[in-house]
Amino acid sequence: MATFQALFYLIAIVLLVIAALPLGSRRTRGLSLAALAAAFALTAFAAPTIEAAF
Repeated sequence: MATFQALFYLIAIVLLVIAALPLGSRRTRGLSLAALAAAFALTAFAAPTIEAAF
């Protein structure tokens, strides 16, 4: 379980760093990279609760 949590936190950090880079105009339809990173971080944070439920 710790590996799952660490992997999701690592993905969240990488996505936040990419989202912070000034790369011209990033017009996205749907989720932004920052929102996707937040989703990964919240999933990693809730991993012990998710595991306890199953």
